[in-house]
Amino acid sequence: MIIESTTKTFDDYDTQSFVTTTKLLKTLEKRIEFKDKLISTFKVEEDKPQVIKIGNSKSLIDSILEVDSKCHKVDINAQIKDIHLKKMLEAEKAEFEIFNISDEYILKNNQSDLLIGETTYTAKSDLLDYYSFSKFANYCRDKDFSDLIDTIKEYLFSKNSANTDQKSLRLVHKFEDDKYYIRALTSTNGYQDFGINFSVFVALVALADYVEKSNNEIYINKYKVDDSHIYVSFALRNEFKVNEKITLSFNLVLENDEIKRNAVSFNGIFKLRWEESDKKSEIYLKPTGVKKEDKNHPVDLLTYQHRGNVQGVFDKIQKLPDLIDFFISQVSEDAKRISRISHPDDIRKFIRDKVKNSRKAEFQTYKKDILNKLMSVSVTNTFKLFELLREVEDLFEHDDIVSINFWRTKLYESLIEKK
Repeated sequence: MIIESTTKTFDDYDTQSFVTTTKLLKTLEKRIEFKDKLISTFKVEEDKPQVIKIGNSKSLIDSILEVDSKCHKVDINAQIKDIHLKKMLEAEKAEFEIFNISDEYILKNNQSDLLIGETTYTAKSDLLDYYSFSKFANYCRDKDFSDLIDTIKEYLFSKNSANTDQKSLRLVHKFEDDKYYIRALTSTNGYQDFGINFSVFVALVALADYVEKSNNEIYINKYKVDDSHIYVSFALRNEFKVNEKITLSFNLVLENDEIKRNAVSFNGIFKLRWEESDKKSEIYLKPTGVKKEDKNHPVDLLTYQHRGNVQGVFDKIQKLPDLIDFFISQVSEDAKRISRISHPDDIRKFIRDKVKNSRKAEFQTYKKDILNKLMSVSVTNTFKLFELLREVEDLFEHDDIVSINFWRTKLYESLIEKK
């Protein structure tokens, strides 16, 4: 990441944590190309401030505005002949020179039409893969073959001196070190910057409308945001009784990655809470998606691509309330199956074997501790199984969302496959 991420978790909320439409609109000031259309399409009245009744939304908007105060994002188009490798750096990074810059912001702040940018994320590989040079460049760097790299750079420069192929570069100007970072390459054909601020605006306005029309309350129980990624978990207050001991509640998850070409996505996590006499425990499960009749595999609850227009996004987001209810009905059936577990220790062993065979890189940090925890006890009833699985989740760093959700998905699959 370029700007350090902010992660916050909440157990509850109060009305002071709601955000106003006035403050929400500030998130559209940095990148205003969609502002007027969003305001008119979603019927937000600038001169009549309203309260967005989503708990902890004020904190989320404060964090987004803080990120915006530390950097400026710029999209430029450049021809291959104007993009030159300057230097290979450590840790999958490189410096590139970009000539003939015409962007007004860069010209004003850089006082030159030549920009030197340092790559982040996968931008170095994406640029060098154009020449099929990325892996060999890494090899030369690691072997300290700097002369060979210089020779190849000169060859590429001469070969591409008239190459007018276009690349769309996403740049971030970080104010703290006054450096420009090349964070991604995007499509030059129809790409729309439905970024973090755009997606949060859409989600908050749509969910505020859902709250007004339903008997439910919503609050943000967790979010993580940096310059290029956002993850927000919206907890729905209502609970659904599965049986006398188990209740189910639902969290809607928004994810948007400005680096990748993936769609903005909404998915679900559900919480099963066991309560009997003075005993309480809970676990979180993440299905791989919603099951639809016209699809042969689970899919995202709702998505919209980084293309099209605001009206298209609006039309899709109007389906969100019905999709939430549909998804809850599906996971309620799954919860009933889980509540009928008859051999809980067999489940423990099954989960242990899944963890043992897991190869996901981000998960490896926790693998040994999780296996030790799963092998530390036998469980004789469902409550003890819930407690053990809850203790496993406590092993994860609270801001390691990728690994936590990987665990929750594997847990869901295990409890559904092995009853």
